[in-house]
Amino acid sequence: MSELQKSCYVCERIEIWRKGNNPHFIYEFENSIFVLGEHQYHRGYSLILLKSHVRELHELLPDVQTALFQEVMTATSAIVRTFRPWKMNHSCYGNAEPHIHWHLFPRYDSDPDHTRNPWLHASEFKDHVIDLAEARSMIGEIQHHLAENVSRTSKESYPETARRIES
Repeated sequence: MSELQKSCYVCERIEIWRKGNNPHFIYEFENSIFVLGEHQYHRGYSLILLKSHVRELHELLPDVQTALFQEVMTATSAIVRTFRPWKMNHSCYGNAEPHIHWHLFPRYDSDPDHTRNPWLHASEFKDHVIDLAEARSMIGEIQHHLAENVSRTSKESYPETARRIES
């Protein structure tokens, strides 16, 4: 690991996952991992973490850009099917952590300031940290809907493979 990677919070989270110690892990995609956020100010808040240390989306090869976007959308669909939010917000800045990662924010009519930036109440996120039992429960629900999405996506994107799997 380079110095930048050693001090990269996202790389540290990926390393914890590689060792099998990330209790918020939901699913491994080809290019990323899907994890539940440690806080749940926005119920269902999750992240997509790129497995390799790359700072900018435009630095990815075009096929990886496309695949990563599909991974974000597959995760989003699982969140929507699980929690039924009013709206989904996505953010990928990399200013604070220079490693590609997406924040997936389910938004609800009941959220304070639900039509505004989801970071507006960031100072309150620490008050909504969940325990491991709640995390496991939420992860199980998301994984259930994710399995449906992955199966459906495979059938739509790769019909020949899906037919072979079914027979």
